[in-house]
Amino acid sequence: MKKLNGNERCIEHDLEQLPIIKDRRTKEEVYAQLARAQRLERWKRRWLPAAASAAVLAASVYAGTHFAVPKRADNNEALSFSVQTLQADQVSSHSKTMIAAETALPAAIESGNVMIVALPDGRIGRVVPVAVPLLGRLAPAERLPAALRQLDRAPFKQAAAWFEGVKMTPAAGDGSVWFVRVPDGHRVFAAGHKEQRLFLEAVMETVRQMGGRSIRFFTREEEGLDLPVFGRLRTTKISQQKRIYYQNRFSSFGHAVLIPTPSNARSFSEALQQMKKSAPSGLESVIPRGVEVGSVDVDGRHAAVRLHVSTLPSADEAACMAEAVLLTAKEFGLLDATFEASGLSFLGPYPLGERINVPSGPNAALLMASSP
Repeated sequence: MKKLNGNERCIEHDLEQLPIIKDRRTKEEVYAQLARAQRLERWKRRWLPAAASAAVLAASVYAGTHFAVPKRADNNEALSFSVQTLQADQVSSHSKTMIAAETALPAAIESGNVMIVALPDGRIGRVVPVAVPLLGRLAPAERLPAALRQLDRAPFKQAAAWFEGVKMTPAAGDGSVWFVRVPDGHRVFAAGHKEQRLFLEAVMETVRQMGGRSIRFFTREEEGLDLPVFGRLRTTKISQQKRIYYQNRFSSFGHAVLIPTPSNARSFSEALQQMKKSAPSGLESVIPRGVEVGSVDVDGRHAAVRLHVSTLPSADEAACMAEAVLLTAKEFGLLDATFEASGLSFLGPYPLGERINVPSGPNAALLMASSP
């Protein structure tokens, strides 16, 4: 064996003095922790620049500098200048709320601890799914009550009250079947046709967002739900049809909201073309005039969306469009998307040319906008 010289013996002696590190974690646990750290680092790289931009934009708005955004750009150079003006002076409070909403949810998103509650909105006659962050790990039966506690304030309180006393729990198995228990004195039993319909749609959309495929109804512990309008309801299947997200500007929640509707699109690319061309009654497309969807390339579970912009959208329009496209991508099994557009660097709060993860759910900004 090779004889160590003086310096090597010193190094060997120093190494022997180091404490012994014992790590009882399995390799799977170590890998899981590294994966979580990588996801959190990607989240920071994605949102911290946006948050910093929001701070600069807020200062610009406070300083009172307002410029008119040109309706059309003649070339890429003019378009690039217009975008700088848009970012500096037209970022509305609602777009900054979207940034704040995403920035405020890192822990909940990292743990997957977000619940989507579908709230019945009598003003527009539709249900509005809202992503609600939850604190800590909760059992399935605890998730709805925890979300409703956060919704127990204006403007959600009246709509959330329809879930008062309602319990939702998954049946044993793969979680595709859910039990929904309604107390016998619930207000739905004395409600009219529209209210009963919205209540059932809200229950089904909420269960769908939790991965349910069918529901068994109970009145307390007795199976079945006797509704004056719909009769006795025991079970119902939840449509797994892919959906497209549209917007409604007249919701009782004070902002434009995104609402999913069933689609016959066979692919994500086809869904985007439908999103531009038409919208169901009471809803409107999120793709504004002056914006066209060009190529859509899907590679595995990632999509690259090329936009052609002739007239710059407002900050709110851009943010709403980007979120709706990402949520529609999620419906088609995609995990992230990249937006591209000549001369643009941001689409609302979303950076162009970078991978953007699909959101946990829609309308998260509503909660931030209503915070005291």
